[in-house]
Amino acid sequence: MIDTHAHIDFKEFDNDREEVVKRFFNGGGEKMINVGCTLESSKRSCELAKNNKNIFASAGIHPHDADTVNKNSLKIIEEIAMHYKTIAIGEIGLDFFKSTTSREIQIQAFRAQLELAENHKMPIIIHCRDAYNDLIDILKEYKTSDWKGVIHCYTASWEIAKEFLDLGFYIGFTGIVTYYKDKIENNDNKPEIYKTIDNMPLDRILIETDCPYLSPVPERGKRNEPIFVKNVAKKIAQIRKMSFKEIEKQTTENAVRLFNL
Repeated sequence: MIDTHAHIDFKEFDNDREEVVKRFFNGGGEKMINVGCTLESSKRSCELAKNNKNIFASAGIHPHDADTVNKNSLKIIEEIAMHYKTIAIGEIGLDFFKSTTSREIQIQAFRAQLELAENHKMPIIIHCRDAYNDLIDILKEYKTSDWKGVIHCYTASWEIAKEFLDLGFYIGFTGIVTYYKDKIENNDNKPEIYKTIDNMPLDRILIETDCPYLSPVPERGKRNEPIFVKNVAKKIAQIRKMSFKEIEKQTTENAVRLFNL
């Protein structure tokens, strides 16, 4: 298994970070991507990657902190991105749901970091909430770019997912997929996210925890951690009527391909 979106640099892991890492790798984890979302977390992610063979980092500034994106911060993100264990730009994107940063500032910050990724030909890790149409319109402006990346923590419709697939993106699923009562057999009552997973090309699916947030069932209510990514894989396997091993193998291959691991 590869957890393609973790935040084990966060304070929630300060008391047992080493044990959390050991649990993941001793429990079947192969690699982990620790995702930067501020300048400081991007620095911490890179340090974690330097000190752990099978942990990799990304560097970026989340839309909640878009007002910190300027020439100086972009220079620092670029410096972090140049380390060989940093494999993506992210977590970047748009959040029109609850961010206190204005839409205009978010869009400016997103464009600036997209250009950084484009210049260095790096994959991107995108956060999007209540902003899918704006996000797609911006990405379509870069028609000459051979984008590679993932739409992180995807919860929207299959119709929107198809647009991202057409742009070359992978789709990442978190513990949210386990939050629904099972209505897998009846297409009329099937949750929208199940329909998306049903229709997804297998070679574009990634599994994530977004730990310490979004703990999957049956761990919901606890702090999330990378080993729980197996619960996401199990639910996807159930929805697709496949074995856990098949989903584990395919999503691992997908992550290796996308992030050149």
